[in-house]
Amino acid sequence: MTDNFSQLKIFLSMFAVNLPTLLVCAVACIMIVGRWGQGSRHLFWALVGFGLALILCVAVPAIQTVLQQWVFQSGERMSRAWVFTAFGFIASVLHAVIYGCLLAAIFAERPARD
Repeated sequence: MTDNFSQLKIFLSMFAVNLPTLLVCAVACIMIVGRWGQGSRHLFWALVGFGLALILCVAVPAIQTVLQQWVFQSGERMSRAWVFTAFGFIASVLHAVIYGCLLAAIFAERPARD
């Protein structure tokens, strides 16, 4: 029971760092869905970008918590430490995808104004 509580504390401390981003992404997704009827491609890319960021705000701390438990509860810490580098790289690539989607949203063809 104590181990589960310590894991929850670790997750919540890492999650708290992402809370401002999570709030902004949630509001952005709500605003984008509210304008969805305009049918422009830039809304799709913005929703994909902010949606992925929203998912990563929860997934990254959760995965980090699991990885810490896996690495530190084994007697092979040094042989398993590579997993933090690999996960950091994957998270970095996913953040680059987010920025690419937001860039696509900026430059996506918008409908002509009347």
